[in-house]
Amino acid sequence: MAEVIDLALHQATLRVIDELLERRGLGYFLERRARFPFALNDKRVALAMEMASERITNTPRPEAVESSERMLRRRLIALVAEAMIRVGY
Repeated sequence: MAEVIDLALHQATLRVIDELLERRGLGYFLERRARFPFALNDKRVALAMEMASERITNTPRPEAVESSERMLRRRLIALVAEAMIRVGY
């Protein structure tokens, strides 16, 4: 099955995530839990996706939003892994 990717939404998502990371840092997207110390905060990920959706002119399809959200989560997980390696976790 083909995956629908809205390039405008994808690009807007990348811009939003870069701006939020620069302004707030990676910790903004993390939720501190005893069992999982580096879990992603679903509300803040959804907020970033909402901000990206507002930046584009058309209404994105649900499949495109899901695709961009997966990309956003992958990027944040990669950044968390890099940060953990840097500090010797």
